[in-house]
Amino acid sequence: MTVRLSRPVILSLLALGYLLAHLPAETCAEPVVHVVVDPNAPRLERLAANELAGQFKQLFDAEVTVVAEAPATAENIVLIGSPTTNPVVKAAVGDDWPALSDQGLVLKSVPKSTTPQLIVGGGSPVATLWAAYELGHRFGIRYLLREDVFPDQAKLTLAGFDDVIEPALKIRTWRTVNDFAIGPESWALADHQRLLAQLAKMKFNRVMISVYPWQPFVHFEFGGVAKQTGLLWYGETYRVDGETPGKTAFGGAEIFQNQDFVGAETYQQRVAAGTTLIRGIIDSSHHWGMTAGISISPLEFPREFSAALPGAEPARGLHNLTVRPGSKNAPDDPALRELARSQIEAYLQTYPELDAVYLTLPEFPEWTAHADTAWMRLKSRQDLGDATLESLIAAAAKRTLVASGARGENALKGNIVGLALIHDLIDEIRSRAGERSPQWIITQIDPELYTVLDRVVPSQTATLNFIDYTARRVVQNRETLAKVPAKNVSSSLVLTLADDNVGVLSQSATRSIEELVSSLRALGWDGFSTRYWLLAEQDPTVHFLSRAAFDKTVTARSAHDDLFTTISGKPAVSDRLWRGFGHIEAATNLIDEHDLGFAFPVEGMLMKHYRAEPLPAWWEEMTEHYTQAMIELYRSHDATHPRGRKTLFYYAKRSEYVLEYLGCVKAVREAAIARQAGDLDTAIEQFETAIESLYNALDTLSDVARDPSDRGLIAVLATHAYRPLIAEYEKVLESADAN
Repeated sequence: MTVRLSRPVILSLLALGYLLAHLPAETCAEPVVHVVVDPNAPRLERLAANELAGQFKQLFDAEVTVVAEAPATAENIVLIGSPTTNPVVKAAVGDDWPALSDQGLVLKSVPKSTTPQLIVGGGSPVATLWAAYELGHRFGIRYLLREDVFPDQAKLTLAGFDDVIEPALKIRTWRTVNDFAIGPESWALADHQRLLAQLAKMKFNRVMISVYPWQPFVHFEFGGVAKQTGLLWYGETYRVDGETPGKTAFGGAEIFQNQDFVGAETYQQRVAAGTTLIRGIIDSSHHWGMTAGISISPLEFPREFSAALPGAEPARGLHNLTVRPGSKNAPDDPALRELARSQIEAYLQTYPELDAVYLTLPEFPEWTAHADTAWMRLKSRQDLGDATLESLIAAAAKRTLVASGARGENALKGNIVGLALIHDLIDEIRSRAGERSPQWIITQIDPELYTVLDRVVPSQTATLNFIDYTARRVVQNRETLAKVPAKNVSSSLVLTLADDNVGVLSQSATRSIEELVSSLRALGWDGFSTRYWLLAEQDPTVHFLSRAAFDKTVTARSAHDDLFTTISGKPAVSDRLWRGFGHIEAATNLIDEHDLGFAFPVEGMLMKHYRAEPLPAWWEEMTEHYTQAMIELYRSHDATHPRGRKTLFYYAKRSEYVLEYLGCVKAVREAAIARQAGDLDTAIEQFETAIESLYNALDTLSDVARDPSDRGLIAVLATHAYRPLIAEYEKVLESADAN
């Protein structure tokens, strides 16, 4: 009997035969991989094995098993650890294990093995974890701040690796919590945990939790006074109900809150929520192999403690929530010293797992009356050479930093007085804590003290140095970096990724940070700490830092291409994005040069522009840069591989928001000009333009809000920009009706 096949069936069989004939051999069967780690290996090495197994499953669609010993039939073997933690690694390398620091990474193929084998190890367990992530990067994974981007299915090969990698900068610190609803102060623990997991993949090794005296992260009592202040974002309340533009981002909530504080109404409840949050951040940092430190202001106290410190004066700050020592309080004032010690020890007792404490000198050091006697106390501890207080004060007044002139003089004097007290505090706390004393790091020492930095700080302390608010300004003064005796005192530099003074607008500083990283490496500094509020467009800058910290040949452009060519699949897209981010950085620099504070996220942030003055010429240039950035970002999004579109769409929509916001600012200025001229019709027209632009800006943000900082930005703009704008518009309407 003859079986006749229909034409459709014949065509289907022919197509199936063609596909089978041309199917790549390696796709016919899943690769099988055995990841070998000793059962008694350190936890971080076992974590490395599991992380690598998960990546291989997604990269290669592989069958991956984590084992203590590979079977004789194994097809591909990855050995995790070092000769001291994994006997199989020791057997594979013999005496051929490289000399490594505790941060050194090894990716080494085993050449004489009949089965493909690769050693993934390091000079410490956390270095082994980093080696696993480095291998993922080599296979095409790109680690962003919010997610991983995987390539199309790759081909597994364990041959050809012979890499020993040591860091060029051994301290890589991520700062978190901070202040303001647009920053990580608004993040719940789950948000922090997700970010910390990403930072581990980029080999960050320290977390600095930056907190303020008025926040709900510690409780203590002194002199019959109990701490009562426990606020987030300076006690502001951000309504997101009613007609709030962009309110869809809040899921029906009426008030914007850190989700870990929902329902925490009393001081005690807020402190309980706050301590749980900080302990969770510390635990998560340790889980990923990072140390955790807390940054506190030892010379500022919640204002209720003015009753326990006679002579205390209000400290400069938003809403005046703290007090500081006054002119009547000398550094050796017993009440002052005991109050400061009590506050520091409260943090140590609340968070006993801390690895470090950062003692931050005030941003506005106004405690200056005792500079002469404090200088003599510092000189009695260490020989300060030819340095004199008079010459240092004169230099501080003449410099080109923000803190210059009278502010520079006060900064220098206040630093000296504060350091005299900090010496005594650290000595006393060390003696009381014994072996449990954390590492001590002094932050924000005045740059005029850099030449004697190793002699004005207490022994065995490190420094984290802040020179100016933006990376561009630090580049302009980078000769200051050479003054630090980096060989004698561990020194890191604050690298500002995005400044709160530039505030709510898109920012980039990659090119300036590239210059600073180059200087740090050349001068022998130990590393850096980030400073930012919104994550926003910071992926390329952080990617550069993560790569350049381990490879001196990495440039800002090469890191950019490494990230975006891989994500987009097209070099032309990376070119466009380089131009786009260049425009954002140029706009950032213009704001920094002409009006630092242009979009500072506080009350009056928009209506301060409501004044009858000509539009500054640089506004047009800034707007053009942001316009060109938006064009390049949208074009890049349309041309990129689907795997990169979500990220690029987020960047592009944020640039659209920025242009709407700038259109609002311009219309507000035009309204003020028209109103002063008595032209109320034009003023009303400009107000309506401003309202429409700002509404569109917030609505645009709500379309792509990806984290609590994005939602916090909408809440802040609704409170400090949109509602005041509506209120002023209604006043103008009333004036027009009256006329």
